[in-house]
Amino acid sequence: MVNSPLNSCIILQSRYCPKTYTPASKGISHGAIQRQTTISVEIELAGKSSKLTLREWLAQHGRNESIHYKEIAEALARDPASVSASLSIEWKQAQEDNRPAYFVRTGPGLYQYNDLCEGAVDEELISEVRARAADFNRATRREMRNEIAKLSLEGFEDLAKIALLNIRARIEEAEVVHRYNGIVVLVTSWRDDGGSSPVVVYVKKCGFDEKIGVDLISEIRGSLPKYQANQGVLITNGTVTSEGIQEALGYRTKNVKALVPPVHLLDINILLNILIESRTGVRTKGVEVLLLDTDFFKRLRHSE
Repeated sequence: MVNSPLNSCIILQSRYCPKTYTPASKGISHGAIQRQTTISVEIELAGKSSKLTLREWLAQHGRNESIHYKEIAEALARDPASVSASLSIEWKQAQEDNRPAYFVRTGPGLYQYNDLCEGAVDEELISEVRARAADFNRATRREMRNEIAKLSLEGFEDLAKIALLNIRARIEEAEVVHRYNGIVVLVTSWRDDGGSSPVVVYVKKCGFDEKIGVDLISEIRGSLPKYQANQGVLITNGTVTSEGIQEALGYRTKNVKALVPPVHLLDINILLNILIESRTGVRTKGVEVLLLDTDFFKRLRHSE
């Protein structure tokens, strides 16, 4: 199976990492430069000795703005993959424990500190708020699905290109090679492989709840040699059937898998996930929840 960068995110420029400066004028003395270097080393050593945890650093820097995980990794002198893994583990653990995670994801690779994780909170109230938020989010997904179904083929093609941008495709180099029967065929490549391997993308506009079966998946795979591509992508607002999914994965029978080029599926559910995670086509609303500070009143009672 050829790996594709479907979970990669756009890297933002670092804002929190210390930078090295060189003197702009030759008039600065050697002693001044040496003192400046000494101060810089002391600051660097002090930063290393503090060894802030990921949560502590995000609490200090990420309360009022979103920060890319690669910026966090550089500031903490950690590997970006390690920071990404830590955030994923925290998110899964918070879901299992039915508690707020110490961060919220605000966009591709962007994280902000979650104040709800602090202090003594009424877990029953938080659970109720989260349940209602989940109801709103499900309703928004249904509305998005309806709006996408109303798009023209041209509008859906533009939406597909936005999705491709979010999965690290070189959309600026994408070339339309064919249009027919409500389908647009593009040839592009992934950013992370240097553009060395062409990727064939089929953009298929469907009616609401239309099903996509084996035939289109087979057609996509059959077109790959023509463009010297080793993988294909289907972007559609339809739903791929279970047989279509098996064909995309390369299964000839239930238990027999062939060595064939992969076809990545971005049907309506995956497409909605990409759009929502990148905050495309949706807006977020912050809700202030007031919780009783029981410790405050306990201190007042003890002072009597």
